[in-house]
Formats: sequence, C-alpha cells, structure tokens
Amino acid sequence: MNIILKRIQIVGLGILITFVGVNKTTNNLAQHNTNNKYVLSRYSHNRNFINSFRNASSAVNLPANTQESSNWSGYIVTPTSNNEYTNISGTWTIPNISASQSDAVASQWIGLGGVSSTDLLQMGTIEQVENGQPTAEVFWEKLPDVAQNVMSVPIGSTITVNISETSSTTWQLVFNATLQNGQTQTQTITANLDSSYDEGIGTSAEWISEDPSDENGQLLPLANMGTVNYEAATVNGQPLNASGNDIEPVALMSNNGNVLIYPSALGTDNESFSTTTNSSSTGSSSRRHRRRNSSPFGQNW
Repeated sequence: MNIILKRIQIVGLGILITFVGVNKTTNNLAQHNTNNKYVLSRYSHNRNFINSFRNASSAVNLPANTQESSNWSGYIVTPTSNNEYTNISGTWTIPNISASQSDAVASQWIGLGGVSSTDLLQMGTIEQVENGQPTAEVFWEKLPDVAQNVMSVPIGSTITVNISETSSTTWQLVFNATLQNGQTQTQTITANLDSSYDEGIGTSAEWISEDPSDENGQLLPLANMGTVNYEAATVNGQPLNASGNDIEPVALMSNNGNVLIYPSALGTDNESFSTTTNSSSTGSSSRRHRRRNSSPFGQNW
C-alpha cells in the first residue's frame, strides 16, 4: 500500500511464492493464497508541512515536520547517502475495528519502496467487517499487483513481519502471528525481483496504517482502527532515527483538511510509535478522493 503516488495497474507479474514450514499451527489460522480485491498503494502525498489542522475539531499534536497524505499515516525513512535498504522489521497487534459502513476497511503494514519509486514490496494485515464481525487477513503485495491474501488471523493477534534481501534479486517476506492464547504460526514468501525493481525498493522504508483502495484506484471507506502501536521498527537492523536516515512522519488527511489518522512521536527506544484514528472522520465513502498532481515527482496518480 504505497502512498498514493502510484498508478494502479492490474498487471500479472511472475513471482515465486514459497510457503515455508509452520510453527504450532492452529485451526484459527486459515491458510490461502488468493488475490485480494484491495490495493495498498503508493504514497499519495503533499509536500506541505502540517503545523496546525485546518479544522479545529480535529486538532491534535503532531511530530515535527509531519507530512500530509491522502492514504498513509505512520513513518517513512529514506537514506541520506547512496546506501540502499535491504531489511525492514516491525510488530503490531491487529486492531478490533469498528465502522458505520459494511464496506469500510483498514490496514497496517511495513514495506520498502513506494515513495520516490513506483516499486513497493510490503506485507501486513487488512481488517474489514463481515457479517457484522471484524475480520483480518495477512497479505503481501508487490506493486503494481493487487494484494495477495496469505491467511486469516484472529483480531487481537500480534503480528511480526520481516522483509529482507537474501540474494541479489531474491527477497523473503516472513510473518509470525501470535494469537491471544499463545499459539503461533510462521510463514515465508519468496519473491524473485528483477534488478531495477530491487534497486527501486531500496530507496525508502515504511511503517504504515493505510486506507486501502479498490482495483480502480478509488479509496475505500476507512474503518476506525483506534490506536495501533508499532514496535521493534527497524531498517537494516537499526532504529528509525539511526545515522544515515531521514525521518518523515505522515498524517492521513481528508480533502477538507480533517485529520483521519495521525502518528505519535517516536518512543524513547526510537523503534516504536503509534497511529490513532480520528473516529469522527472515518467511515464515509464520499468524504475524499485521491488528490491529482500531488506527487512531488510530477506524475498523475
């Protein structure tokens, strides 16, 4: 789900998917590998710093130099030199979402790319309401393909994800789901990337709460995910604010200036933060749309 800087294209890509052994499998985790109807897109982003919200009822405290996006909230880091990112990790607990609309969704993920590059490799969770009950799926995505569901997981499970380069064009996406009863399951997906894609995803790293899009690139109604705590957020084995990283907090905003999801400041360990949904602004399918010509790279998304 890269920040909506991306053109949504539904293009078949040849990717080798390898599911690797499971630890303590549980009947609560239904495994599958299917196309998802959602697209987690590139960063859609205005380069204006947010010093105060335009709607006083939405006012919250934001980290310094917070950027505005129409689909992402969380943290982005980019290398200050010619170094590339080859590893990212993060942990969060799947939120118990609520929504006034049956088609409202929410997502959390970590990934590489999608900011200065149209390439984005990511893994995370998508929540939606089905038959009146919140449900969650683990997904992975290699833009511009739609998200691929991996398995269903119970609300309240703790998810740890690692994405790493294992050879010049081979990457592994590993997730571990820990249920509230202590049972766990681990699964690995292997993706073979061409050299240009491999280079593109090394240009940024992200820990994001997102409003997903449909296959036509339209933002979906946003479910209320409350507060999501991200922990053990590292890139290349280092904290977000390690030497050599530029840090950019991001808030998800509506077209009329209401804050929909906002990030906290980094914790004292520099590897943790939270995103919080503004419940008064979620759930409306007509509240906003992707901004056009908002990309700093001069493209229409």
